[in-house]
Amino acid sequence: MIYIKPSFYDDFKCTASKCSDNCCIGWEIDVDEETLKKYNNIQDSFGDEIREKIEKSPDGSKCFKLSENDRCPFLNNENLCRIYIICGEDALCDICKNHPRFFEWFPGVTECGLGLSCEEVCRILLSDDKPFELLETNDFKPIKLESKEDTVVSYAYIFISGLRQNIFNVLFSDKGSFYEKLERVIDDAERFCGEELPLRKNKEIIEAYKNTEPIDEKWTQYIEELWENSDKYLEKRKVFKEEFKNDKLYLKILAYIFYRHLTKAAFDMDIVSRVCFCLESIRFIEISDVKTYCEKGKLTLKDRIENLKNWSKQVEYSAENTDYLIYGD
Repeated sequence: MIYIKPSFYDDFKCTASKCSDNCCIGWEIDVDEETLKKYNNIQDSFGDEIREKIEKSPDGSKCFKLSENDRCPFLNNENLCRIYIICGEDALCDICKNHPRFFEWFPGVTECGLGLSCEEVCRILLSDDKPFELLETNDFKPIKLESKEDTVVSYAYIFISGLRQNIFNVLFSDKGSFYEKLERVIDDAERFCGEELPLRKNKEIIEAYKNTEPIDEKWTQYIEELWENSDKYLEKRKVFKEEFKNDKLYLKILAYIFYRHLTKAAFDMDIVSRVCFCLESIRFIEISDVKTYCEKGKLTLKDRIENLKNWSKQVEYSAENTDYLIYGD
């Protein structure tokens, strides 16, 4: 089995109560079956409290009953987890133990990563302008393809990961501005796919995001403001592009998006739709930065982390929204 991860993967450490956001607020927190067994074996008053605060979600799985303001019921006043404090890390359910890590499994290959819904991951990604690099390890255990479908997916993965590496080579080559490299990526992808990419125009991208299911009321307000003032922001983008044409952080963000999303096309071979999704994602993130730039007259690293995190929360952590932006209605 081959394991692939970004070079900064092992640098992540949760900032806990220092985080300005919190992944234990505003999300349904699923309790997996193995962890549920552990909770059922805790024979004390805290075990009783845990079991009392678990309920069945609409899809039939088990989850914690969120308290006021959609907080996890085990989040204390300092935004620290009482289960972790009292029972230790092994007592955390899988989603809490793994977040913000993500995994994608292909025949013979596991891709690991860190989700950008976490501001600390965004900070690590954007902390320098070094190229986005992947590390690969191999446990050299024999790989057995169980079915014809596995064989097809395996070959598709090799094929698509080759395109992804070519994109990385373009993004982190020495020549060209960010926007020039973006055009080269589009040209290379079109040659690879054998067709013109049906990319949305900038205002169409904003409209598509406006039609996604809002993760919270803040997003609804944000996207409405972006839509209502889109002409102003897109006009200002001309000045913004000149100032940020040599920006290297957009290169890393785009590389991350391609890393997380492109090879999933191995399962349906809709490479064109996923390439478009990746390219439209970086353009939406850039337009969000333009909005901040217009409002503040500048764009700080903190602003960029906030915009990137909010994009990821709205899109990457909603399968419905991701599918809509990739495949349409």
